[in-house]
Amino acid sequence: MVKKSKQKRPSIDPRVLTTPRVDALLQQYAQGELEKEALEAALRALMAEVGHGPVLDALLARLERAPDEERDALMLIISDLKSPEVVDYLWRQVRRPRELPLDVRMITLVVLRQMGEDVDISDPGRYFSPRDLHPEDFRSAKAVMRLGLHGLARSLRQTRTPTEVEMFMLRLYRFAEEEGGGERMLQEMVKEGERNATELDADLLRAIAHTAPFPPVRRAAKEALDRLACIGIRPVHPAVIALGQERFYAAYMTDPDHPWQQEVIVAWERAGGAVQALLFLIDFGFPWRGGIKDMFPTRELTPQEFQRDVVEKAERKMGMRLYRVSLARAQATLTTAVEVHRKYGLPLPPEYREARYLVERWVLHPPEEAIAADTTPDELGDRPLVPDYSKKPTDVFVGDIEELIRLGITPPFVPKREGTRPRTPRHRR
Repeated sequence: MVKKSKQKRPSIDPRVLTTPRVDALLQQYAQGELEKEALEAALRALMAEVGHGPVLDALLARLERAPDEERDALMLIISDLKSPEVVDYLWRQVRRPRELPLDVRMITLVVLRQMGEDVDISDPGRYFSPRDLHPEDFRSAKAVMRLGLHGLARSLRQTRTPTEVEMFMLRLYRFAEEEGGGERMLQEMVKEGERNATELDADLLRAIAHTAPFPPVRRAAKEALDRLACIGIRPVHPAVIALGQERFYAAYMTDPDHPWQQEVIVAWERAGGAVQALLFLIDFGFPWRGGIKDMFPTRELTPQEFQRDVVEKAERKMGMRLYRVSLARAQATLTTAVEVHRKYGLPLPPEYREARYLVERWVLHPPEEAIAADTTPDELGDRPLVPDYSKKPTDVFVGDIEELIRLGITPPFVPKREGTRPRTPRHRR
């Protein structure tokens, strides 16, 4: 009896199956069977299994053949996979001649920019050989940059809460600012949204109207929304509709006549009763001279957590009383502080720039109706509304030298007091 030899089944390199596996995941996501977080987790797990290259190659190949609406979502998905390995691989793909079609390489540059890389799409010659570029490609580059900006906007409906909408719009505003357009570009988006006159555009306009850092842009978006409503076009996305369902909750500050520092807290109540606060530390020493030395936003808190973990904790840490004040007083105090930064060319804290969309909306330019509706008994009502810092000391204290170096400022000779003043710890999240 002849024994049959077992036939060995050929082994298949798992990388060969990467593209169909990526396509299957994207299909599940498109059909609503996978949430965005689950999709990203599955793609990261696949990268860990087969390597970053095969997964990114599959995604870039999908970008090449995808229609515009799918391309926008893919760009956002790839940008959210950011890691040093992913960034490095994408840069190598962009710079490798004839590795990808030029339009996909352009889109990859947009993705890299969304990841925070230093990319100037207006100068493709920085990234491509002149032999690869033709005059029409420069027009293509500008179109791709617009695609990246508007692609972010069309992905707005992936958000689930007003807070997610705000964070999404923050990315959009950063993108516009980095492109060099800032307020002008957002005004153009408002005009384009009104011209397109779709529910998607109405969603975007409402998001801009409630979150844009520029008051003229917010006004323009509200007016465009009113005109669209007259022809029956209104926002429909629940997370966007929930925007604006917030009200001023409370403001506190320490004694403005303190010689060294002042803390200011401004809190708003979001839909559902959660309270979020912005904390500012104003320093009267050199070089701040009444500017904002430190700032941070809290997470969403219950009213009890706000009172215990923000107000009472700040009083213990500062060793000073916090006075309940009106929104108008907090606005005047912080507007004056921001003006100090403009006057002396001082940088604002990084946390301020990150939360600028909230600072503008809740503190510097709150709705007029919010100020009018504020009936808070102002415990500092006997003091001037606009603070006067002219009598504050401007000495350089020993403890400030490190801060001066950190800010890149070389102080002129200023007489020092003997010893050091008590230093209040910087805020920490």
